[in-house]
Amino acid sequence: MRKCFCWLSLFVIILSATLSQAAGPDQDIDAAIDEEFKWLREEAEAQFVTVATKTKMTAQEAPSIVSVITGEEIRNMGARNIIDVLRTVPGFDLIHYGDYLAHKIYIRGMGSIMNEKVKIMINGHSMHAFWGGGDQDIHFDKLPIGNISRIEIIRGPGSALYGTGAFTGVINIITKTGGDTPSRISFEGGSFDTVRPYAEFSSKEDDFRVYLYSDYYKTRGYDGIVESDMSAYVPDFAPSESREMTGETMHYTFQTMISYKELRFSGFIQKAESEIPVGIASTLTDEDDIETAYAYAELDYNLPLTDRGALRMKMYYDHAEHEPTYEVFPEETAALQIGFPPDEGLHFGQHGKWSVSGAEVAGDYELSPSVRMAAGISYEYFRQSDIKTYANYNSGPDTIEIDGIPYLPYPHPYQYFHSGFTDISGIANWNRTESRGVIGVYAQSVFDLKELFSLQRGAENLSLTIGGRYDHYDDMGDTANPRLGIVWGPTKKLWFKALYGSAFRAPAFTELYTQNMAIAGNPDLNPEKISTLEGLVGYRFTQHIRGSLTGFYVKAKDLIQYSDLLYRNVGKIESYGMEAEIKAAFDKHKYAYLNFTWQDVKDTTHAEISGTGLRQEDFNPGVIPEYYGNLGVNYDITGNIIANLSLNYVGKRERTGEKTTSWEGDEVIDKDPRDPVEERWLLNASLTFRDFLVRGLEFQVSGFNLLDEDHRDPDTGVNIENDIPCPGATFMGRVSYSF
Repeated sequence: MRKCFCWLSLFVIILSATLSQAAGPDQDIDAAIDEEFKWLREEAEAQFVTVATKTKMTAQEAPSIVSVITGEEIRNMGARNIIDVLRTVPGFDLIHYGDYLAHKIYIRGMGSIMNEKVKIMINGHSMHAFWGGGDQDIHFDKLPIGNISRIEIIRGPGSALYGTGAFTGVINIITKTGGDTPSRISFEGGSFDTVRPYAEFSSKEDDFRVYLYSDYYKTRGYDGIVESDMSAYVPDFAPSESREMTGETMHYTFQTMISYKELRFSGFIQKAESEIPVGIASTLTDEDDIETAYAYAELDYNLPLTDRGALRMKMYYDHAEHEPTYEVFPEETAALQIGFPPDEGLHFGQHGKWSVSGAEVAGDYELSPSVRMAAGISYEYFRQSDIKTYANYNSGPDTIEIDGIPYLPYPHPYQYFHSGFTDISGIANWNRTESRGVIGVYAQSVFDLKELFSLQRGAENLSLTIGGRYDHYDDMGDTANPRLGIVWGPTKKLWFKALYGSAFRAPAFTELYTQNMAIAGNPDLNPEKISTLEGLVGYRFTQHIRGSLTGFYVKAKDLIQYSDLLYRNVGKIESYGMEAEIKAAFDKHKYAYLNFTWQDVKDTTHAEISGTGLRQEDFNPGVIPEYYGNLGVNYDITGNIIANLSLNYVGKRERTGEKTTSWEGDEVIDKDPRDPVEERWLLNASLTFRDFLVRGLEFQVSGFNLLDEDHRDPDTGVNIENDIPCPGATFMGRVSYSF
């Protein structure tokens, strides 16, 4: 409670200062009025969202818990990437993988291995080609933010509209379109030898619009120190020589949107090459190389049906490639094995290509002033191909033979292939060529009950949303997911929401068909399932200040987890909590926000404790904070000088309460006996100079973790004793020119 009071007090002080400055006597009245009307128009437009219903409606009336972040807000905060942006959203917690150059998204305490439970879209296009529709974090951290017009976010299930993967939330990144903003060239640089030049071309001529974006990004990554890796837990493994993390990464992106009247083409290409900060086996390595590529093209046409509706048709193709070469253990470990050459670690690679071909026909129509319907049908064809496995040792569970020489599997000492790093796809491939077809049908109706029943009192607005989606997978079967929402506004200032929805995630090809590895795929897997109850009360205190309080209860089952070296539908998770948020906006550059989330998450699987005959009780899954929140303020000091200040707080993270047997005997102990990860406070600030020296020239300097706090992201295994070190004080600068 003391922390909550401190947060609220600081917010009130900042808000009071903003109000007093906003009413300064030296302000030019005519210019202020013009700017106010312009901002009010932009603010009114910003209140409309499409992600909740696939039709345009206000966030207040939408039958979902929706957050909207504008491109202007992203620009003001000096965000380095989408991670900086999403950390400001209630219910969002992001932690860094130790064994992968990416962040894991937790929404309301519900996480996933590869962000496969979050639907990530660009302009409504799902970025889900990897692993046959399963993985969405290969490029998530690397998505550009310079091209963003706004981000619409649903906290809660979205499968009733968006199908698989819209499990815990939906993130729709809406990019700029031609003519919306000027063309711009920019250059960013800062800590860790980070550089990012990027350019935007924006043009509008009558009904023809063109928007082009391209960037290049390179950094050597944060070289934090890991005091002890997995080798400390396994005596047979020699410790890594270096304790310094690696994380060099490079990528480039090209995105376009070209439209003529109601016809639109959009495209996206990104290629990346990265290292891993901590090795994939949680031992420090420095010879990892991950090459990935993602591209899509989409063509869609909007056909108006009088003034009461429209029909939308689109077709698209996605292509993804993943070519990692991992150093599993460094040469210090390999030196203990039989026959490994000097300075040679254990290496393997799992390569593959994935594609999605799809088409969708959707429409919305106003049946009457009180009933509006939306419906659609889609088909997607996923394909996994060119699956290759490379290694210089036997990484599978069976003995394999190369040129007549047998190589034994672990737990025998690793044996170096006499041929070195070898293509073993023909004898021990990690997966196989596969495909799947998916047909989806959805329908949704929004009933304006105030209009329908001619209510005169006690209902400024009252609506009921009923909808659902049916999906048929030719390799998995059927799944149906309903949604129900009631939105009631008794006055213009007060509104309530009561929501129910379910969602699913189809198993990915990696979970279905992985073979010749320590963990095997399971073709009999069923979809993961989740159901969510949500309630919201919102209140507009003044024309410029509004707040909301949201309660949620989430129950997930049939979660796909490792059990006895096989993927199985065994996991169950429950989460409940509250999200509180206050926002104040006085003009385009004078705004502030405060949000806070409390959650309680339990693993309710009740799995058997190996070798004991006992079953687990409900336990904390670990790495999930009970409290976290954000405070931020943005203020234009002189009109051309804009200051942004934000504070991100994450409370203590308890370790998993799961029980397991000890190495020495049958004693049942906590799986993760380490002390909790301590709370952290990250203070960030940005100062922007617009029309700097000449019109159109902008200069920005930003600082992150300005208090230089030594903080850690939790190691989700039990391998890195002191977790994953995160950067201290970090600085970035940007110069851009608009024309």
